[in-house]
Amino acid sequence: MIITTWNCNLKLKSKYECIESLDSDILIIQECEKLKQDYFPSTQYYWTGRDENKGLGVLVKKDTANICKLHNPNFIYFLPIETDNLNIMGVWAFNHRAVKYGDNANGRTLDAINYYDGWLKDSQKSIFAGDFNNSIIWDRKSNPSFRNINNELSLLGYESSYHKQTQDQFGKEEETTFYHTKKEDKKYHIDYIYIKNMNIKSLKVGSYDKWIEHSDHCPVSIEV
Repeated sequence: MIITTWNCNLKLKSKYECIESLDSDILIIQECEKLKQDYFPSTQYYWTGRDENKGLGVLVKKDTANICKLHNPNFIYFLPIETDNLNIMGVWAFNHRAVKYGDNANGRTLDAINYYDGWLKDSQKSIFAGDFNNSIIWDRKSNPSFRNINNELSLLGYESSYHKQTQDQFGKEEETTFYHTKKEDKKYHIDYIYIKNMNIKSLKVGSYDKWIEHSDHCPVSIEV
């Protein structure tokens, strides 16, 4: 099974062919438009968001899937999906920016983890993946945001597939997932695939040269 997360930077319909080339069974896509569930061939498309042109999508092939009944749209953009073989939490963390959607909107990953704590804990094979808009390099002593997120996921049995596979330290990743303003020298690692009770066969991060014409993010894919 191949799992991919990618912030497509809008207009997924026109970019689907390039991401389809990765032959993924599960795709978690940020900044994508609202589409019908059966829009893509042989694929189920689940979407959540406040802007029909720019939300969070989870695409599932082969397996039967549904949105978990616990789904709370006020936690934007977090989408829990249940399939025959595993559970998926799609992530596009809005962090403090969620306030623009009103007082009831929450975009913080740690708050979403706490809300879905029971579901995440009870899940057997599962993934928690997407664009976290966060890294340990931005942590402060007064607010160790990413460290807290990683610790909570670890307590629930999840581990970052990239860091497990590469043995890179958090904040010192050799491979990049995001290029701010598409500049090659403004590079960060902020997209993650956390897994639970699964073994990684391989991992791949897309290259700047191949993907920058499509988005300011590069896809992260794992085979399990």
